[in-house]
This record gives sequence, C-alpha cells and structure tokens, in this order.
Amino acid sequence: MIKNFSAKLILIFSLTIFFAGCGNSDSPEKSLSEIQTALEQRNFEKLSERVDAEKFFSQTYDDMTIELAKNYEAYQKKYPEDPYFQHSADFLKDYNFTHKDLHLNFLEGVKNAYFEKLPEPATPEENPYAYVANEFEKIRQASTAVVKEIEIDGDKAVMTVEMQGDSSIRGQFIGTLNFKISFDKDKNNNWRLNKIENLDELTPPLVDKAEIVWITFFQ
Repeated sequence: MIKNFSAKLILIFSLTIFFAGCGNSDSPEKSLSEIQTALEQRNFEKLSERVDAEKFFSQTYDDMTIELAKNYEAYQKKYPEDPYFQHSADFLKDYNFTHKDLHLNFLEGVKNAYFEKLPEPATPEENPYAYVANEFEKIRQASTAVVKEIEIDGDKAVMTVEMQGDSSIRGQFIGTLNFKISFDKDKNNNWRLNKIENLDELTPPLVDKAEIVWITFFQ
C-alpha cells in the first residue's frame, strides 16, 4: 500500500513542478522558468530559491488525501482490485496521516537520487529511489507546458498552465492536463511556487494514471 500511494504522489509531483515559463523581470513566469532550469541542471540549491520542496510536498500530500477521501466510494467501485480503495474514507485518511512521514521520506529519497543523478537501476527493486527519479526525468522530457492565464492580486498569483505530453509512450500517458498553481512573494519580493489550487479537478484523472503505474510496476 505504501508503494501504491507513493506512486500516486510521485506522479502528481512530477506533473506539477516540471513546467516551463519565460519572462525578464521577476514574475510568476520567470519563477517557473527558473524551476525548470534548476531541474534540468539537477541544481537543488537553485530550485530552493523558487520553491520550498518539503513544504510543497507536505501540503500536496494533505490536500490530495482530502480529495481521495472525498470521492472514496467512486474510486472503490472503479478499482475493486486495489486494496487501497477497499476500506473506507476514514480508514484512508487515518492511514495516510499515520504514515505521512514514511511516504514523504520515500519522496525525499527520490528527490536525493534525482539531484545526485543516480543511474537507472535494472529493476525497481534494486534501487526504488533511483528508478523513480529516472522515470521522473523521462516524464519531464516528454512534456511541455503553456501558460494560459495569470491572475495577480497583490502578493499572490494564480497561474493556469496546460501540460501536454509529446508523441512518445510517456507523453501519450500524460496526455493533456490543466493545472492551477499559486505563487506568493517572499520577503525579497520574489515569486515562489506555493501550491496546487485545483486538486479537486486533477485528482480523478491523476488517480486513473497512477492506477496504470501501480498495475504495471507494483502488482
């Protein structure tokens, strides 16, 4: 079950922070551009200038747990073979929050493997962190993003970004997803990625994709 939920989390984080942007003066678009550059260069220090990864992962974990529980009965009917959805919404929430540190520690291992550029192992069992980190990179390379809209209100901005997969197998798997992500200004007046604002819309299609990952790699 740990691998199951971690796969869902990793997929969402992969699809969320691999956006591209542009811009000259500081702006949400420039923030996204620098995030992408940091990921391309595997430079965690540069990434940290634009997003608090630990806070972002924790917030997304909590928000996603709430969304999964909210529609638990629908997932239970849709995925009867998945033990993760064969209990109750209250069980799911209790389980996720009880094991939150364990799940986030797994993601921390993936993050470290990614920025340390660990080579891809022959099998997931050999080094699950490095295996997922390399899948993370393949997803990044198979996707592009277009900023559709930006709403700025003082020190907060909400950006709508369309993510589009390419013609590769992973690109087709990603398909098209629309994210609303928010940014806040820090004490130095720079924009920093804050959270995903539309997880209620994204969770159903992301769960569908995560189920494919789980069936393919973890059953």
